[in-house]
Amino acid sequence: MQGSYDLVLVLLSVATAVVASFVALDMASRVAAAIGNARRALLWLGCGALAMGTGIWSMHFVGMLAFSLPVPLAYDAGTTLASWLVAVLSSALALHTVSRRHLGWQRLLVAGTLMGLGIAAMHYLGMEAMQMRPRIAYDPWLFGLSVLVAIAASSAALLICFRLRHETVLTGFRKKTASALVMGAAIAGMHYTGMAAANFAPGSVCGAGPAGIGGSWLGFIISGLVALFLVTTLLISVYGAMPPTIRSRLVFLVVAASLPVSLMAVVVMVYDYQRLREQQARALVVTARAIIATVDKDLAGVESGLRVLSTSRSLLDGNLPAFQLQAEDALGHLHVAALVLEDGHGSVLMDTRLPPGTHSTTPSHGPRPASSSFSQAAFLQTRFEKETAVTNAVPVAPGNAGKAPASDQWLRASLWPERLTQLLNNQHLARDWIVSIHDAEGSIVARSHEMRRFVGAKGAPRLLERLAQVDEDSVDAVTLEGIPVLSAFSRSPATGWAVSIGIPSNSLSTPLLSTVAWLIAGLVLMLTASLLLAWRIGGSIANAVQALTGPALALGSGAPIVVPPLGLTEADKVGHALRQAAHLLDTAKHEAHHDMLTGLANRTLFRQIVQQQLAQAHRNGGNVSILFVDLDGFKGINDAHGHAVGDALLQQAAQRLLLEVRGGDLVARLGGDEFAVALVQPGLRGTAKVAGKLVESLASPFLIEGLVLQISASIGGASYGPHATTGLASCEALLQQADNAMYRAKEAGKRRFVMAEPLRSR
Repeated sequence: MQGSYDLVLVLLSVATAVVASFVALDMASRVAAAIGNARRALLWLGCGALAMGTGIWSMHFVGMLAFSLPVPLAYDAGTTLASWLVAVLSSALALHTVSRRHLGWQRLLVAGTLMGLGIAAMHYLGMEAMQMRPRIAYDPWLFGLSVLVAIAASSAALLICFRLRHETVLTGFRKKTASALVMGAAIAGMHYTGMAAANFAPGSVCGAGPAGIGGSWLGFIISGLVALFLVTTLLISVYGAMPPTIRSRLVFLVVAASLPVSLMAVVVMVYDYQRLREQQARALVVTARAIIATVDKDLAGVESGLRVLSTSRSLLDGNLPAFQLQAEDALGHLHVAALVLEDGHGSVLMDTRLPPGTHSTTPSHGPRPASSSFSQAAFLQTRFEKETAVTNAVPVAPGNAGKAPASDQWLRASLWPERLTQLLNNQHLARDWIVSIHDAEGSIVARSHEMRRFVGAKGAPRLLERLAQVDEDSVDAVTLEGIPVLSAFSRSPATGWAVSIGIPSNSLSTPLLSTVAWLIAGLVLMLTASLLLAWRIGGSIANAVQALTGPALALGSGAPIVVPPLGLTEADKVGHALRQAAHLLDTAKHEAHHDMLTGLANRTLFRQIVQQQLAQAHRNGGNVSILFVDLDGFKGINDAHGHAVGDALLQQAAQRLLLEVRGGDLVARLGGDEFAVALVQPGLRGTAKVAGKLVESLASPFLIEGLVLQISASIGGASYGPHATTGLASCEALLQQADNAMYRAKEAGKRRFVMAEPLRSR
């Protein structure tokens, strides 16, 4: 029993093998990269085995669905599932092998052999899923060759995967694509070699039964779903290999969202096309059945008329001239071209196209059979006929003894093919449909297109081959003109004649191809626009993020934080947060260097600034003076009136200190009731003058919460000048000198200023 292949599904299976090979190469890279992390390596090994095994199995299963026999085929679900499991386990072995750090030739051969045997087992399990009765017989040479091809393909695939395991889907795209083409071709070669090894006995039947799975449309669905799975796996790999930028992530998002949807849209369209095609084929079979019934009815009327004429009294009495007149009258009723009476040797005794009494002893054909019926109508061309006609003959019934004609006389009617062609035209079918009527031997009796050219010729070989197997079906064939068609046919059970209706394949596929073309064009346009939009949006987001980098780096530097409107709500929120952070940092910095009660500089800031002033004075030959101020009588007021009054007194005292110094001078609160003043370039006289003003200012009464309070100040001074003998002085040394001088002022009676000996630079 000979089988045939659906070319579309064959190509689809090869494409699936190539995609599966590419995924296998990429999964090998993933598994190899995960070495060292056992959990991650196991996860990638499982996902990779599932993707790779499913892809290879899908190629084989779609290849099986592409194969058809003259009997209905289906596949046992359990055996098919077992074949898939074998493919997954073989893939797991392959990925585990290539993930090793070293792959010697011995390990390669062992793993390649095991993987090849696994793939071969998967294939022949899939064949066994058909449960053919009798069982499939395999050519031992081709069977062995298919196993060797599987082992060789597996070994080559392992070697390629191992050598490309460190290449990502982006860096090694060309190498992996070329390798995937080679691997896919090898896997497909193993499958179709195994299919060639299968021999199906004549009369074989599929035992999978109605519970099995099958149908070419199922091949499209499985391929689509597997392709979606494989593409999703690839997208995950691409995501991991892409640079982690906003633009690349957005572009990936567009592709990841569009590609699976587009793929499924194409799959759904192809499935819908296949479903409509099958519906169309079933409808064509019904139409062919109706037409052949009409042909049967029409020609049965001719045969019935012939049988009535064959019992004519004139014919039975041997009065041929009278019978010819009756026959000529019957031409119009029977709608035939001619009526001819012949003897058993084919000699013409009467012909309505010749004058009465004319006859020919030259046989126009071979001897007639002993009996005739409509099913024995044949093509004849006599010397009276200018073109081929369809003829039908009935035996003349025996008459009265002595007057009856010989029992081997035949009455034959000739019908021009135009009569049947007109019958076809009366069906009002589409103009591009090619409709033919075939006799029991497969010769064309009538035809809707190029009737004169093909009447009498045998029908299309593929159609006749299928007609010899079943009475009704549809088949892809090529007409005698060379036009590919979907041909549906129905055979008459009474006569063996058949009607075939051929719809040009392009009329079926053109709408699909046009729709797919428009869909692809629309998807490409949409994808291009989406990618450009994603690129632009990604750029705007990236620019907004980069615009936040400068202000973020300026935090804590003291520079003003300026964040312009960025046009993105989230980015503007981050900008607002940066401004708040800058404010908090400035506040914290201010609090770290200033006194919380008075707002003056604290000891830390005072020390930093004075040290800088001293260094500058040392370089430039300038002078710096420090006044150490202690409030006399503050403790008694604080104890007597409380901390609130004491704090208010300190705040007012601080303000008086600020009022008596220059803008470039520094006033600080050292703690408690002690203050310090740093004077830049005051000179000794200037220092004494400022100190005197401070003593007088602080001696003035303070009005706080209705209380008139009186305090005084003891001030000690220290100065660093250009003639110092100690080198660069420190702030702490000057403060200590000023503190000592302040105590001398207290000892001298308070409310006064005492100056220490100045420190001079060398």
